[in-house]
Amino acid sequence: MLKKNAELFLDNDRYEGYCVDLAAEIAKHCGIRYQLRIVGDGKYGARDAETKIWNGMVGELVYGKADIAVAPLTITLVREEVIDFSKPFMSLGISIMIKKPQKSKPGVFSFLDPLAYEIWMCIVFAYIGVSVVLFLVSRFSPYEWHMEEYEDGQLPTSESSNEFGIFNSLWFSLGAFMQQGCDISPRLVYCC
Repeated sequence: MLKKNAELFLDNDRYEGYCVDLAAEIAKHCGIRYQLRIVGDGKYGARDAETKIWNGMVGELVYGKADIAVAPLTITLVREEVIDFSKPFMSLGISIMIKKPQKSKPGVFSFLDPLAYEIWMCIVFAYIGVSVVLFLVSRFSPYEWHMEEYEDGQLPTSESSNEFGIFNSLWFSLGAFMQQGCDISPRLVYCC
């Protein structure tokens, strides 16, 4: 912000850069006189957690040592509580830092990587548990049992069958988990 030979210049002529040009345009547009200076501690401004005292440019504004600060100052909730901001003239966005991915060859079970081992075990146990419960409930439900249909020429017997065996229960649960459905579905009807 200071020019190379700043000591050879006076007042606002000692500074250069985008913020200096912006301050000059604002002053010209509003018809005000101003004097640029660099904040004493060279900081943007933060509040000390123990003393609750502000430092930097924000501190100068809060304590009345400056009227306006022109800088690429990040707008935070804590700062917004004590000073007013204009529209930002520089936006870098807020980024999230993540661990750099390790380069490794994809294996046969790479599709399991998005979830932890424990989560996959919970999914498998839930799948098996739901299938077993569905199988047991279908065994005790009278709506799942039906008489065998015979083709012409065969003698009917009094045997009844249940299509919802353990394999069909596993298949139905898998279809529901994958949101694909299944040819067979339970006919469990309960009245409360």
